[in-house]
Formats: sequence, structure tokens, C-alpha cells
Amino acid sequence: MKDWKMYMEIQKLKALGFKKTSTSRKLGIDFRTVKKYWDISAQEFELQKETANVRVKKADDFRDDMINWLTQYPDMTSAQIYDWLVEKYGNGISFAERTLRDYIAELRLTENIPKVAGYRQYEAVVDPPMGYQAQVDMGQIWLKNVKGIRVCVYCFAMVLSHSRYKFVYWTDKPFTTASFIEAHEKAFAFFGGRTQEIVYDQDKVLAVSENQGDIIYTEGFENYRSILKFKIYLCRGNDPESKGRIEAVVKYAKYNFADHRIFKNIDTLNEECIAWLNRRANAKEHDITKKIPAEVFSLEKEYLQPVPEFRTIISGKSITYLVRKDNTVMYHSNRYRVPKGTYRPGLQVKMLIEGVSLTIVDNETGEIYARHTISSEKGRLIPLSHEDRELNHKLIELYERALTFFKDEQTAVTFLTEIKKKKQRYFRDQLVVIIRTCEDNESGNISKALSYCQQHNLYSAGDFKEAAQYYDELNKMSDRPSPLPKPTIPDKYKMIQTKVRDISEYKKAMEG
Repeated sequence: MKDWKMYMEIQKLKALGFKKTSTSRKLGIDFRTVKKYWDISAQEFELQKETANVRVKKADDFRDDMINWLTQYPDMTSAQIYDWLVEKYGNGISFAERTLRDYIAELRLTENIPKVAGYRQYEAVVDPPMGYQAQVDMGQIWLKNVKGIRVCVYCFAMVLSHSRYKFVYWTDKPFTTASFIEAHEKAFAFFGGRTQEIVYDQDKVLAVSENQGDIIYTEGFENYRSILKFKIYLCRGNDPESKGRIEAVVKYAKYNFADHRIFKNIDTLNEECIAWLNRRANAKEHDITKKIPAEVFSLEKEYLQPVPEFRTIISGKSITYLVRKDNTVMYHSNRYRVPKGTYRPGLQVKMLIEGVSLTIVDNETGEIYARHTISSEKGRLIPLSHEDRELNHKLIELYERALTFFKDEQTAVTFLTEIKKKKQRYFRDQLVVIIRTCEDNESGNISKALSYCQQHNLYSAGDFKEAAQYYDELNKMSDRPSPLPKPTIPDKYKMIQTKVRDISEYKKAMEG
């Protein structure tokens, strides 16, 4: 591309304000080439071209060898030719492999020795029945955040093979088995069900080994698959064409949706992606089927298999669930209670399964919330055991008593929830201090103290107590009478007029 067209394109982008790196990426040429021609004039460029045309090249000494090899083996690469030259002449080769690459390309043109490309034969495959197959793949792309810093984001994509209806989910961390499974659950929720078969590429978060057809899956994914009971079709290594539908979706999501987008945060990116799926990816006529995926999906969704409520298999017999707003955890279509006051937005707990025993444990702190016996029925609400009620009864009473002192209950709940998160082991003691502080102060001071702690992110009973005492002192100071009487002028001096002297008298006194 080192010709006038390339030079003019570089200068054009430079005039438009592009940087060297952006110019290199946009034109698809090496950064060093852009840098070389960035600041030279048209006359200098023409002179360099003329000089290059008459210049003796080091590779010319080996021209006959290269022509002979290329004639016999048209598919030879420049890397192999360079290796053969080094093998034959050793230290006589004084140029780099990269230099030879351009020389070979020019030699093929002048000697009319085109490179013979091998072509793989493909056969069009009939679309599978509705609800039968989905394809899954992952990808990544670099974006700039609001500060101009490059960040890498990772995408999970699933497409229904019949309707071409797509789902894409983004994360700012590389996928693990756990997050890979979580992405499946989000996809199934988006589709409203699952297909009978899912096609995958070989990936370490999914499979440990292919083992000549006896697939060995990762422990977490094997547990997940055994519960949902869908079939898996695992592509052979280096065979991306067998899942061409999803390969196209990943590329489409990266370069039609994500590329050049400013990264604010991962939640915003996912919200924008869902809007893009509804607006563009699933609403535009498909190039091959000539049908709109959303319209075909309206029929296909009736053939999808139902899936259990959201859950993520972590490993072995440990399952992570979300605590619901009614302080229950859903497991195998039954609701298992946790103590009232446990719920907070996004709280995850582990479900440890041992035989018929189920233990609900805080995912971060390890605190045991409840123990249950697994029910074989469906749709039941499983109450707390007597032991769990006794263990948590006092804590629940303290929590509910503390809330009664606050007028703004929602703010108080947020405040107490943050204290519980930061001081899990001392939450009971924190509640006692808060209750005593509220009992010793007026409601107005309590509200001001709560507002102050929220505004300054102070989540501690000690900070709350000091804030309440501070506002109490302010109130006492405003009501307290002044200790000193207001100064007054005695009546006998009120009629005295102060003599005003001329300034000149002071000047004379100073001069004297």
C-alpha cells in the first residue's frame, strides 16, 4: 500500500485531526509506516519512491532460489522461505524476516506466481426445528471509559438457531464457570425458556477435556447441566464453522454495538445492549432467512422448555441463590424461609446440600441463616425450625425496635443494612447502642443524626451516637441565656456630647 494513495490517505486523516494510532488502525497499515510518512512533504515522498525503485535490495542476491522454490511450491509462506534461506546460507542472510515478506509479495506479482489458497468445502444445513437448538460463544473487546482509559469487556452470546433471536450479556471480568452459568440463566430468562440442545466451542469454563469424544466437563457446569437436563453439542477443536450462526452474532455485537461506545459501567452497557437487541439485532431482517428474528421468535418461544428460577451452581453441592424480598429462598419449587430482616437488594446466599439437609449460609461472611429439611413436595413455604427461630428471635426484635424510632423508615433500613454488612459480627451490639441513643434523644435530633450519617457514609452506631449528641448540644446552646448582661450607658452620662477635634491639632502634636 506504499504508494500515492496510501500517502494521500494518511495526510487526509492527519488534516481531519486523527492521531497516528487511529490512522494506522483505520487504514489497516503498520504504525511505523504512518509515522514514517506523517511529516514529509509530497516532494519528499516522491523522492523516496524513486530512490526505492533503483535501490539494490539485499534479498536480490537470493532471487533465483526464491523463484525456484515458489515455482515448485506456490503455497510456500515467506516465513518458510526465510527459514530455508537461513538453513542454506546461514550468516549470509543479513536482512530480517519482516523485510522478506514485502519482497516475496512483490516477487509473486512480477513473476506471476500467485499463492495457491486451499478452500474448505461447506454445505448448507437445514435450520433445526423450533425450540430445538441454541448456539453459545464468548468474545471480548477493548473500549474507552469516561476518563479515556482503555478497559476490556467480555461478552456472552446465545442465539436460537431457528429464529436467529439473539441475546448478549457483558461483564468487566473474564468468564469463570460460575459467571458462565449465570449468563445462561440470564439468557434463559430473556428467552423465557431453553432449547433441547446447545452448541458450544471448547472452552476451559465449560469442558476440561474432549477425551476422544468422552467429554469431561468442569464440575460446576456438569452439576448445572445435570439439573437442567439439556443436550450439549461440543464443536471439535479449530472448527468454528460448525457454529457459524453464533460466530456471526459475537462479531455483530462487538463491532455493530460495542465498538467506539464509551464505557460508563457494566450495568449501563448491558442496559444499552438489551435496547440494541430489541431495536436492531432482533428487529432487523436477517440477511439469509429474510425474516425478522423477533417475529419468528414469537412462534418459537412456545416450543422452549421451562427452566427453574435463577440460580448459579458454584461447585460440588454448594449453590448460590438470591434472597427474595419476602425473606425466602427458592429451591426446587419450594420457598425456604430465612429470618425476617435478612433481605437486602442483591444479597446472595449459599445453599449447602447434605443428603436431605439444606443449610442457608451468607455468601460472604459464612453466617448461617437457617437450616431446613428438603421437602419432596412442590410449591410449599418451608418455615424456620424451632432452633433457628430461637437463635434469631432477639436479633429480629432489636432490629424492629430500632426501626420504630425513625420517621424515615426506608432510610433507616438502608442505614441498618449497611451497618450489618460492615459489622456483621457486632450487629447485635450496634443495634443496642442505636436504641439507647434514640431513647436518650429527641426525635428531631435522631432524624438529623440519621441524615448526617447517610450524607457522609458513616455506617456505625458510634458515629450515629456522636451525631445525635452534637445536635442535642446545638439545641441546648440556642436555648441557653447569655451569661453576660447587655452593656448599657448610665443615665448621668447620656447627655454628654463628645468633643470632635480638628485633625490639624493632631498633626501639630505629631510634628512637635
